[in-house]
Amino acid sequence: MKSVFQKFGGIRPMAAKLDGLPVSTVKSWHTSRTIPRWRHASILAAAAANDIALTEDELINVRADEPAVGDVAA
Repeated sequence: MKSVFQKFGGIRPMAAKLDGLPVSTVKSWHTSRTIPRWRHASILAAAAANDIALTEDELINVRADEPAVGDVAA
């Protein structure tokens, strides 16, 4: 299953779709695998506006990114 970030196309595309939120903010969520609850409504709205299937549960339980095709697990 793709991570929240992968569903948006990556960190930079996610930041852009969140009304130009700083990339560093989204990167911090990616690194910590936590997204503040007060951001959930705006993220879900951005996902809906961009035809991205996303649930509240995925924002609460942020998954690690899936390996890219060809990546070898360590």
